[in-house]
Amino acid sequence: MQDRIESLAAKLLREGEVGDMESARAMATRRLEDSDARTEDPAVHDHEHDGVIRRTSSETAAVGDIGVVKRAHDGE
Repeated sequence: MQDRIESLAAKLLREGEVGDMESARAMATRRLEDSDARTEDPAVHDHEHDGVIRRTSSETAAVGDIGVVKRAHDGE
């Protein structure tokens, strides 16, 4: 894990996302821990797992969304 932290920290520092190596290591550690937690979550791999959030099609539409909007085109 330490090699991954150092590698990501160096990248973050190179790309200017942080100002110093200590901050880069802290940010890299948080990002990698979050990523590992998501990877280890069974709901990520098993879509039948109880932890999976399921939504109906009406829940995924934006509020006020009326569907397809038809536009007139006059050929120009």
